[in-house]
Amino acid sequence: MRIFICCCFFALLLNACIQERQTIPAEVIGLAPIYASDDWQDIQILAPQSIENLGKIYYKSPFIYATERGRGIHIFDNTDPAQPKAEAFLQIAGNSDLAIRNGILYANNVNDLIGIDISDLADIEVVERLANIYQVTGSDFPENYIGYFECVDPNLGQVVGWFETTIREPECWRE
Repeated sequence: MRIFICCCFFALLLNACIQERQTIPAEVIGLAPIYASDDWQDIQILAPQSIENLGKIYYKSPFIYATERGRGIHIFDNTDPAQPKAEAFLQIAGNSDLAIRNGILYANNVNDLIGIDISDLADIEVVERLANIYQVTGSDFPENYIGYFECVDPNLGQVVGWFETTIREPECWRE
């Protein structure tokens, strides 16, 4: 009898821990995957773009460099600090960090470290690439995360990271 009561108590405890999703919100803050497509090594200088997912900010007179998580680097001319002027966007897939020394911008490009000569923004050039020095472990869900996230679509490329955003009618979550 004592074993039966213990088993029933344990079953009740176990049942109390399992929660079914009652409703899925129309909109919620969650994580979305950052993908690296087949041409992830293609580095380009583009026209200025709006900042959507700001990462690190780096100042090297007279410019401000602001990373766009997973996408690249915004470049602003800060000659007049009262009115910084958007100059360009440096497209670098999987980027999250940068440093500058002697006219060379160093940045991560998915799992590579690249050096870019930025002495002439109209004509940038990748002068060095150290391949496979970062271990990028994309997965079907954000590690150590509890909440809503966009489901991974393998047709969009390798997942190289995650960023926080508004998700509409999420289909994936972890509790």
